[in-house]
Amino acid sequence: MDLVKKMKKFVDYSFILFFVILFLTSCARPLEDEQLKEGADEIKIELEGMVFPKVEANIIAPVAGELSNILIKNGMLVKKDSEIIKYNRNPLQIKINKIKAQISQKKIESKGIKVSQNNTILNNNKEILKNITYLYNVGAASLSELLEAQNNYASSMEQYGNKHTQISFINSELKLLEFDLEEAKNIYKKAVIKAGTEGFVTKLIAHKGQVIGENEKVGKIININKVIVKAGLASGLLSYVKIGQDVNIKFLTTPRIDIKSQISRIIPVVDPQFGRMIIEIELDNKDFKLQPDIKALVSISITKKEQNSIKKDFEIKDKKIKIKSDN
Repeated sequence: MDLVKKMKKFVDYSFILFFVILFLTSCARPLEDEQLKEGADEIKIELEGMVFPKVEANIIAPVAGELSNILIKNGMLVKKDSEIIKYNRNPLQIKINKIKAQISQKKIESKGIKVSQNNTILNNNKEILKNITYLYNVGAASLSELLEAQNNYASSMEQYGNKHTQISFINSELKLLEFDLEEAKNIYKKAVIKAGTEGFVTKLIAHKGQVIGENEKVGKIININKVIVKAGLASGLLSYVKIGQDVNIKFLTTPRIDIKSQISRIIPVVDPQFGRMIIEIELDNKDFKLQPDIKALVSISITKKEQNSIKKDFEIKDKKIKIKSDN
């Protein structure tokens, strides 16, 4: 009996769950429906957006090393190519001096090996051996004279060969040291961080005495003289927008800022951050009222006539919108 009651309750709960899911499913609307508002004479698209700097550059370490002087702070205005962070160059200079000393020592060692006299002796003994060999073959020289000439040549060859090997080894070391010297000088020259663009410093994490790796990011510079409002657009609404189209933007600031502008770019590829296509509106911002990450509501109004005109630039194939000018 208890088992029958439990089964009945289970069936009742299952029906309730089914109707809840059915209700929620019926209430869910596609993103296009949420962004698209149709009126009697016009269609309005309402999008959520955010402010981004038009120009920004990461502050990147060109070489590994220890930072000695931080010339900037968050919020500071810097000019392009100005020095903003300096390295402790003392270890680099010490390395350069050490390599220079090694090069000088190797050159002294090379000069200390005299080969000119040995080279003359070797050539003479080689010529003597050649003549004695000829005379021996025609019976004009003895075996003992031939053996003596061979021994003299072998002795001078061994002596000159050792000297030559030493010089070749030293020259190889010199080439490596000279390469190391150029590399060390290049690192020394690059051991300063410069601003990649004009703008304001933000997200700075560098500090004096910090040891950083090559290509490590230690901050960012943003230029907000101009900003870009990026707004996410549902893919099904692509045919309703075009470059140059008027938009109204309401920024969620205190006090609220309202701006009328035009669409400057359309990116018909889903953006990972927004999860949808992107429209961009470029704005002048010389008073710096619009700061990065400020949220905005972008509204686009389209009359029925404009809607039909816009749709002429698109065609639908396999339920996908394609720009007619595309191949």
